[in-house]
Amino acid sequence: MTGLIIESNSRDPQVFNDDLPGYGAIYTRISMKKTHEMVEKALVDALLKGDPKPGSQLQSERDLAARFAVSRATVREALLKLQKSGWISVQQRHATVVNNFWSQGDLELLSSITRNSEHFPPDLASHLLELRIQFAPDYARRAVENGAEQLTECLARSKRLGNGPGAMARFDWELHLTMAILSGNKIYPLIMNSFASLYFKLRGEFFASEEFRDQARSFYKELLQAALSRDANRAETVTRTAMKLRLENFKSQAADVLASSLLSQDQQLCQMEASR
Repeated sequence: MTGLIIESNSRDPQVFNDDLPGYGAIYTRISMKKTHEMVEKALVDALLKGDPKPGSQLQSERDLAARFAVSRATVREALLKLQKSGWISVQQRHATVVNNFWSQGDLELLSSITRNSEHFPPDLASHLLELRIQFAPDYARRAVENGAEQLTECLARSKRLGNGPGAMARFDWELHLTMAILSGNKIYPLIMNSFASLYFKLRGEFFASEEFRDQARSFYKELLQAALSRDANRAETVTRTAMKLRLENFKSQAADVLASSLLSQDQQLCQMEASR
């Protein structure tokens, strides 16, 4: 019996055998999703690194199937997902071309990056935080103007908030989504919800720092005072200052992580040289 062995999420090997009807086909259907997601993740990671570059041709289905040791049907499913997200253009009987996705993509591309990247690219995260500086102060001001009482109720819960990064991240998300809804601008909640999974991925790491959690608590306190006094302009100013500080902190944190990673690589190289 010939078959393909891959690792499932449970780490139990499964056999895929197209030669055997019945249960072989069942195994394929059950695990196709996991397998094509694995291929999709690997291709997204490569595309983000510029391999291949926009305008270039992607490997053929046959070559990709051999590269990942999966069926062509599995590769085709992954390519369709990438096409839907804007990464590539799939043309029947022609080469698959990598799109200029940074200039032609949309929110679906960001969703694809979030879904397929274990570590979201720091430079792209910084750009998103820069964008939030533009719209967060606006929805904070509008929230006080349109629903100061509801915002006050939400912010009052920050006084009973636990000190763990998970609790802080969940509350921070709830606060910003509440302000986006209260703003009356229907686009703001849509933008927030589009970045939900990314938000928790980044916020969990960000709020791991006790210093950053303390800064967030100070922001909640000042924003609460603005809501209680129905001072919309103050809410806007406080939010803009807090968002700028978060961006600065994130860039500093990303730089520290990069420096630590480079140092670790240098140490590994030195150990390899010493062992020769």
